[in-house]
Amino acid sequence: RKNVREPTGDLAFSLAAMATISGRVLRANGLPNKDLFSKDDPYVVVKMFDADGNEAGESRTSVKKGNNVEWDGEEAVFNFGNAHLEGRIEFKVWDKDLGPDDLIGESVVPLSAVPFQETEMTLSLGFSRKLSAAGKKTPNGTITVRLLISNHHNWL
Repeated sequence: RKNVREPTGDLAFSLAAMATISGRVLRANGLPNKDLFSKDDPYVVVKMFDADGNEAGESRTSVKKGNNVEWDGEEAVFNFGNAHLEGRIEFKVWDKDLGPDDLIGESVVPLSAVPFQETEMTLSLGFSRKLSAAGKKTPNGTITVRLLISNHHNWL
């Protein structure tokens, strides 16, 4: 006979529970200038990934102009149903160009880190690979988002 213990309390349900992730990209600040002769044209691509790393949804904002930008209204809203709480949400800020767009920076949030109430988060976009004149990596700025996770109560 095997010695098997049944899960209790919070362990009694699976973190694979399904949820809806909704939110809005509010602003990006301190973005480095990627364009030589004009202001940057940043936009944000928001992607949701399941627990296995498979893309489960994508949304993008409109293109703005500048290094400190704000999005308002429906132009920056995202809503992903059937999200796995073991998955993640990824925010990539791009600079729109005539040729291939340039990646400015990115941030990843595990869905398990998002509270079950509307939350505003300011996320780092990492550091530039290029060194400054002082030999230091320079920050790629920040992105501020509002997130809400709603559980469907479909535990496995």
